[in-house]
Amino acid sequence: MRHLANLKDLTRDEILQILDKAAEIKADPCRFESALHRQTLAMIFQKTSTRTRVSFEVGMTELGGHAIYIDWDTSNFVLSGIQYETEYLSRNVSAIMARLLHHDDLQKIIEVSKVPVINGCCEKFHPCQALTDLFTMGEHFQGGLKDARLTFVGVQNNVANSLAIICDKLGVDLTIATPAPDDSSDNGEYRDAVVEDLLANSPFIHQTADPREAVQTADFVYTDTWIDMQYFNDPSLGKENNSKLDQLMPYQLNGELLQDIDCRIMHDMPIHEDYEISAEMVRDRRAIIFEQAENRLHAQKGLLWWIYQQTDSTAG
Repeated sequence: MRHLANLKDLTRDEILQILDKAAEIKADPCRFESALHRQTLAMIFQKTSTRTRVSFEVGMTELGGHAIYIDWDTSNFVLSGIQYETEYLSRNVSAIMARLLHHDDLQKIIEVSKVPVINGCCEKFHPCQALTDLFTMGEHFQGGLKDARLTFVGVQNNVANSLAIICDKLGVDLTIATPAPDDSSDNGEYRDAVVEDLLANSPFIHQTADPREAVQTADFVYTDTWIDMQYFNDPSLGKENNSKLDQLMPYQLNGELLQDIDCRIMHDMPIHEDYEISAEMVRDRRAIIFEQAENRLHAQKGLLWWIYQQTDSTAG
């Protein structure tokens, strides 16, 4: 049985297997409409979601299975120990996808689950998004992914962490353009030892504080929300959020930064227009944001197929 807490334990070949299967299913979905017949995925949501919920629920349905939505705040996860609720839940379903605030809680779920667990997003990692991103880049780049140059602009966060891991494994050039650590208001919740090592030592992963330099030779320029979605509208964090937004304005994807840059523009959504990206860039001819978002469904199908294959299920 395999879990997907992050992408660290997957080999290059396993990642490519997931991406190849996603492409195969996308090209001929009808051939896989019974791949997960009578399989049930429990989806635990502690964080808000649009794309994760839709893509996993539709993905399970179109593969012949079923998905159950579990809202953390209206379930007994909020009343009891995570381990107890998880062990019960895992005796009723064939896999679990959990979208949580804290990676430590995901690890507690993995420790006792009797079925595979997928990290649907936490504060440190977003492996499902990174798989989608590389899948999307493969569709929009002539040549092998190893020749593509990706630049992530904004904040060092869970998406940047997962991109660093997957790009290192696949040999894809990634530049992360973020404020210098000494100048950042980040409290360190995103930091991970493996990612820090990649930033320091991987020949494929680079970091700079200069967004203009970073985008000059990029084939893909990617941004993400500067403030976690669950905190964006929190009135108690207004002063802190405004300070962070002011600091990050030089990292906004806009017409000036991307002028004359021959690149594709990416964003994993939700979009806060005129913060991390200007409204004009969302609809720019270079943008593939909605194609990227659509691909969450197809990448999720490839991942679900792989997860069930690891448990000798009926996935075909």
